[in-house]
Amino acid sequence: MVETPIPDADITGGVVRHTPDPTRLLDGFDWTAAGLGPPSDWDPALVQALKLILPASFPMFICWGPDLRLFHNSAFAPVIAGKPGSFGKPMAEVFAEAWIEIESLLITAREGQTIFREDFHVPLLRDGRVTSTWWSFSYSPIRTAAGGAGGVYGIGYETTRRLLTDQALRASEASLKAVADATPGLLWKCAGDGRLIWVNQTLGEYLEPGAEGTVWDDHVHSDDIAPAQALYARSIATGRLFEAQQRLRGRGGAYRWFAVQAQQVVGPHGRLEWFGSATDIDEWRLAADALRGHEELLRDFNGADATLLWTADIASRRLAPINGESRTTWALPDLEDMTWEDWARAIHPDDRQAFLALFDRTVDDGTTQMRFRRVSDLGAARWFQLTAFPIGTDRRRIGGLVIELGVETDPRLYLVDENDARRRTLASVLSRRGFRVRAFESYAQFERVCADLSSGCVVLRVSRDVKPALKVAAALKGADQLSWIATGDFEDRLQDVVALMKLGALDILLSPSAEVVAAAAQAAFDVARPSETSVAAQGRDRVASLSPREQEVLRGLIAGGTNKTIAIDLGLSPRTVETHRAHLMDRLGVTNLAELVRLATEAGF
Repeated sequence: MVETPIPDADITGGVVRHTPDPTRLLDGFDWTAAGLGPPSDWDPALVQALKLILPASFPMFICWGPDLRLFHNSAFAPVIAGKPGSFGKPMAEVFAEAWIEIESLLITAREGQTIFREDFHVPLLRDGRVTSTWWSFSYSPIRTAAGGAGGVYGIGYETTRRLLTDQALRASEASLKAVADATPGLLWKCAGDGRLIWVNQTLGEYLEPGAEGTVWDDHVHSDDIAPAQALYARSIATGRLFEAQQRLRGRGGAYRWFAVQAQQVVGPHGRLEWFGSATDIDEWRLAADALRGHEELLRDFNGADATLLWTADIASRRLAPINGESRTTWALPDLEDMTWEDWARAIHPDDRQAFLALFDRTVDDGTTQMRFRRVSDLGAARWFQLTAFPIGTDRRRIGGLVIELGVETDPRLYLVDENDARRRTLASVLSRRGFRVRAFESYAQFERVCADLSSGCVVLRVSRDVKPALKVAAALKGADQLSWIATGDFEDRLQDVVALMKLGALDILLSPSAEVVAAAAQAAFDVARPSETSVAAQGRDRVASLSPREQEVLRGLIAGGTNKTIAIDLGLSPRTVETHRAHLMDRLGVTNLAELVRLATEAGF
């Protein structure tokens, strides 16, 4: 017997006559064994039902007779995959695993009631095991020519993939919402017209109730709306981040200053949307506003761009601190009427003579600079950089600024990162951890001066284009006073990790947080590293303990191979390579590829 679902044929007189249509019924099918008898004896309703479903390209079937025997078209074949000989068998046998779920529905439909179900759960035997599936379908009754119950006409499609995708999406959205609500910052999403679509819990608690659905500018101080419009237009035109400082009205009606950032994205159906965040900077703004009383004086400083701290009258040599509240920090004596000589007595004796001479040099020669020390009550000498210059053209005053450099023993850290926001954030964290941070905004800027820098540690941010970073790393090999670590997204860039380690990277950090970078930098200063001989010996011993196959896998990993490429080279399966890789990492005592590469490189492998 040949079993082939055929979409159309002439089923009359007990003979299957093929029509010109290329579709066929069943050549040689034993209809008697299927419980239907010869086609000449079939009920006309059955003939018409078969003619209806067989040529269709959509999954369709009929169940006929008291035992609901299954007949289906070709498109229905994926539903019964792995169920050979299903054509003509009772549904209870074909779908035994799902019979509890579908029996009552089929019987109800056969008795005359149309059934429709959407995303209905059906356990289905696939690949030898029962799997949960979901279907949307319709069952309709088929009446015999005499008007009695004949069978069921069915049409449906599987919705398992869509349903599981929707469930995963909802779970992901729920997780994202939970994280966003736990974030202390203000987060939101709004439509292109500024209408708020979603706000996190923190923003919802800050704004007036019912914020969702309102327009963002409804909550912004009126004086801050117009300045933001130009920034908004520029962001639209360039696709860049929108950044502004704005005052937002809270529930009590009071305004606070926030640093606002928003990025445009293309939402569903191609509509423009914005994802935004805001950080409270109210105290910072109030402090900055308090300094504006000195603006008129600052403008006298011959166009200087820096924040200036003092002025001095040339004739009397008396000083007037601009930010007097910081006089202790800036090594200024606590005197109401202070002269240059009073200040000189407060600094380190070894620097005092040069300090006294600087006043007259500034008057005679113009801008001058020097470094000086001030001894604190605890005995530690703190270093300061002083710059002095004439004010105006009348030669009656000089002015200056002082920058604190820290104590001599403060660890120096050089930060190289071309991303402005990330560099500022990381520099702030590292400074709070006690490092003397000097930031560089480009590889070229750092490379020009690295050989002349004081001893310290370099944190080098490596971009996707690794070549500029490799050039800097090569320059660092000639700067013996500098140790360095690299940070970046190295998840699929093992060859870059290998190259950086060979050039002397002390550590490789995979997309770390600022605190992780700070801890790694601290370790570079605090932990005495083993000698090269000791490290190499330990590494060689560990590598020697590996099996020959594990050493082959290690050699492939060091060469930058993946599980798949190593498997091809060694004639193994990727799963076997993964097993060897896990074993050798465990035996070598490493947790990631960066550590693995470093150990193997130090061991000379």
